[in-house]
Amino acid sequence: MHACDTIHSNEISCSLSVPLLVCHPAIPPPASEMGVSNKAAYQRVLYSIIVILAGYVAIDLIANHMESFPALHHLSACSRTSRAALSKESLDVKARSVAGEEDDEPAKCRTLEGHLDIDNKSVLLENQVMEDDPYRQMKWIGPPSACRVRGLLIERLDPEMNFRRGFSLRHASDVEDKTHLLPWLLAARVDLGSRRRRVLLDLGANSFFTSLTWFLRMYPLDFTEVHAFEVDDRLLRKPTSGFSEYGNIASPNQWSLMVKQTPGIPPWMLDRISLHHSFVSDFDDDGIRAINITRFVKEKLALTAADAVIVKMDIEGSEWPILNRWMADSEMAAIVDELFVEVHYDHPSMRGYHWARFSPTKRESALALLAELRLHGFFAHAWP
Repeated sequence: MHACDTIHSNEISCSLSVPLLVCHPAIPPPASEMGVSNKAAYQRVLYSIIVILAGYVAIDLIANHMESFPALHHLSACSRTSRAALSKESLDVKARSVAGEEDDEPAKCRTLEGHLDIDNKSVLLENQVMEDDPYRQMKWIGPPSACRVRGLLIERLDPEMNFRRGFSLRHASDVEDKTHLLPWLLAARVDLGSRRRRVLLDLGANSFFTSLTWFLRMYPLDFTEVHAFEVDDRLLRKPTSGFSEYGNIASPNQWSLMVKQTPGIPPWMLDRISLHHSFVSDFDDDGIRAINITRFVKEKLALTAADAVIVKMDIEGSEWPILNRWMADSEMAAIVDELFVEVHYDHPSMRGYHWARFSPTKRESALALLAELRLHGFFAHAWP
């Protein structure tokens, strides 16, 4: 074996060959090849940084600036569809819970008595001794009911306060104060905004600036269509815009947004609203301009359980036959996501508001109707 007599470099590379070990000087790569390798590595790092920054910008645009770029709306279509499916699936699970298919539901919540959630004898008493109870003497927002609806907490019904907690406790001077409803609104707790159609039905709208305006301002859902019913066409009319909504901004600094005067209803929202000057009824009658509201919902609007449907009903005693029909129709419980209903009855405390004309219906009957609606799966509230 011939050994390496002289090593001219500090670095050598050795390759083992059987039976000889051959040693030879390591030859460094040409300088041009090293430059190309370093340049390629630099480009890969640069491209990675660009991709990360571009992804961050895209996510920020979609999450925070979608309204400013309508052309980007299609990018989130898949995610909206997925959220809608998940949301509807969760509501289906909750509906099954109401039907008694979930083991963790108390047995009493499968009965009317469970949803009454009150000693009905106390409702019949005119004079009661008030015990220390913050919910009867102080709190504007009432306690949750003992029984959930669709798996969600909902407010306990307040018959002793005529279902008007704020007014009864004198927190509000308006007999139609709705503050007590705000914590229990379904759209604040379930994702209804991902549904393609988001519909408000105001049955018995009165004037434009009563319940209809309240829902447009206070209910946390962007309605794609609104149908308001009021038989008196002199009472319910669309307002005109008194000033430019876009010129109503006063900006004292770059971190705050204020308006110069209370906003009206923007023109684009008015375009979504349809007015119907008809009686809301359980049957059709052209002679008295009555419309079968169940047929209107199912056939005219073709609403389904995949849509978000919010119903407010205040039709002066005509609610009874309609709601009885809805409770007998499982499709309506699936279509209507949330129901606000003013149930009319005769009681001494309400006769100052001309409710004596609703005799012989009593307050305990109104309580029973609301409880039965919940038992049938309607996320129902007493409308003030």
